[in-house]
Amino acid sequence: MEMLSRHTPLRASARIVTGLLAAAAFAAAVEALAQPQPQNLAAEDGIGTVDAIGQGMLRLRLKGGEFWTVVPAPNAQIEVVGTASREMLQPGQFVACSLQIDEFGKAVEPVTQITFPGGGMPGVVAGGLGIADPGAKRVGGKRPAGTYLVAGPIKLVKDDVITVQAGRDRFEITVPPETELLVKTANFMMASQGDKVEVEGQYLQKGELQATALTITLAKPVSPPAKNRGLKRPATAAE
Repeated sequence: MEMLSRHTPLRASARIVTGLLAAAAFAAAVEALAQPQPQNLAAEDGIGTVDAIGQGMLRLRLKGGEFWTVVPAPNAQIEVVGTASREMLQPGQFVACSLQIDEFGKAVEPVTQITFPGGGMPGVVAGGLGIADPGAKRVGGKRPAGTYLVAGPIKLVKDDVITVQAGRDRFEITVPPETELLVKTANFMMASQGDKVEVEGQYLQKGELQATALTITLAKPVSPPAKNRGLKRPATAAE
């Protein structure tokens, strides 16, 4: 009997500790339930138009005319598609196109399509093979004739010819008026008011959405931003 009485306080303490832990777990569960839980935006509610663009965020007008402030999640899938105006063919713009090149590294025919991806890695890739420029077999230091994907910034524009710097290589590419100019980018800053949008994501309260997927279809061709030419000098009587 003495042994039992000696261990009784320990057992009581254990029961008290267990009870306290259970109470703490219960309180934590109640607190978690009390906090608002993220809700998924229904697919039919995520269709609308772009109302405004801000740094790192958009304001969308969705179903029922409701306005939502949208911030893309870190790993959000973003796609902006549409067309571009011919004025986009200017120095500094990053372009990509499929180009037929001869054994001397010259373009042998005009391009039928140019894409504005909004940036990327300049270079030359063997068309259809996914082989980067360093892996292409060369004869006498030259790239084999064939079709290649050329990507890089425009360095010069003269009439219907643009000069593209694709890594170490420079190509003069003829762009006839009928060439299709496309936009396909993840840069939603190229969007503008009125563009069609489809968005998916989660929200804690209506009107504020973290987007996991965002597709924007441009309503009109993209044009370069207007340059600020400053104020015109007032005309004088002599002029």
